[in-house]
Amino acid sequence: MAALQSLNLDGKEYNPVSMDLHHQISQHYFLEARMLQNRQYREWLENLVAKDIHYWIPIFENRYSKDKRPEPTPDDPAIYNDNYDELKQRVERLYTGQVWMEDPPSRIRYLITNVEAFQTADNSDEFMVYCNFAIIRHRQLLERTEHVGGREDRLRRTDDGFQLARRKINMDARVTVDKNTYFFA
Repeated sequence: MAALQSLNLDGKEYNPVSMDLHHQISQHYFLEARMLQNRQYREWLENLVAKDIHYWIPIFENRYSKDKRPEPTPDDPAIYNDNYDELKQRVERLYTGQVWMEDPPSRIRYLITNVEAFQTADNSDEFMVYCNFAIIRHRQLLERTEHVGGREDRLRRTDDGFQLARRKINMDARVTVDKNTYFFA
């Protein structure tokens, strides 16, 4: 069996976390998925999200290989480009009853896979974590949509577990065929 590979990014080398720590991080992601599936948005935000969060879903273009323009940055247009207060507004809006697309609420299933966790070079309590996700949403009688992609996270270990400090969500589909994106990936 091949050993886990270190990650080279921006000229720095990041080493994989131990198996025990990997298990703890994976369990954190499963807890997060369960909280979101159960519509425990306030609890998710208050317990699993850091106050200095950057939650970002960039807009990607499908480009030819010869197109060498840079990838999107947080300064470019995005689907979400939120801090904690903006996430809190989204969460609180879900409890108002005024999000008509979520009344009755969608039934959402989160599948989290391919979790890779690396120790950051600058902080022993922060980890770079990559994972894939599939979000399947059922709404009304016959509406079913799927969203598939990957996440690039920065998790921070606290006395109470882990908190999400940064999330970049890379949606695989160029065009979303859902009526809205009012869910958390």
